[in-house]
Amino acid sequence: MLNTKRVSVVTGLAILLPILLAGSALAEPATGQRVHVAKQLSELKEAAWEMRKEAARLDAMTPNRQLSWESHIYRLGSLKDQVNQMGKMLAQLESQRGIAAEEQALAIDHARLHLVPVAENVTAAIEMVNENRHSVYWGDYSEAVSGIEAHARELHSKLDTVVNYDSARIRLDQLELQPITAGGE
Repeated sequence: MLNTKRVSVVTGLAILLPILLAGSALAEPATGQRVHVAKQLSELKEAAWEMRKEAARLDAMTPNRQLSWESHIYRLGSLKDQVNQMGKMLAQLESQRGIAAEEQALAIDHARLHLVPVAENVTAAIEMVNENRHSVYWGDYSEAVSGIEAHARELHSKLDTVVNYDSARIRLDQLELQPITAGGE
C-alpha cells in the first residue's frame, strides 16, 4: 500500500511538474512584455510632464499684455513639437495594446483622449495668432491655451498614477511571493 502511494505521488509530480514549469515559462514573457510597455508608458509620462510645464508657462503668460505675440508663437511651436513626438510614442504604444496589462491599456486609451484635444487647441491657437497677432489678448485664444494646460495636466496625472501603480505591481510580481498556509508549509 505504501509503495502504491509513492508511485501515485511520483506519477502525480511527473504530470504536474511540466505543467507548472510551462505555466511559469508562459508567465515570464507576459511579465517581460508588461515591463516593456511600462517602460514606454514611463517615457510618455516624462514627455507629458515636459508638455505640462510648457503649457503652464504659456497659460501663465497669456494674461500678460507686456509679452509679444512672438513669445506665444515660440511656446506654441514648442508644444506642437512635443505633441507630435508624443503622438509617435502613443502610436507605438497603441500597436502594443494587445500585450499590455489592463491598466496599461487604460492608460494608452486615456492618453489619446487628452493628447487629441491638446493637438487641436495648439493648432487653433497657432491659427489664431497667424491670422491676427493681437489674438493673444482675446478670450478665444485664452480658452484654447487653458484647454491645452488642462488636458496636459490631466494626461500627466493619469499617466503618473498608472505608471506608479504598474511599477509597484511589476516589483510585487518579481518577488514571486507564495501564500503561506496555516501550518507554515
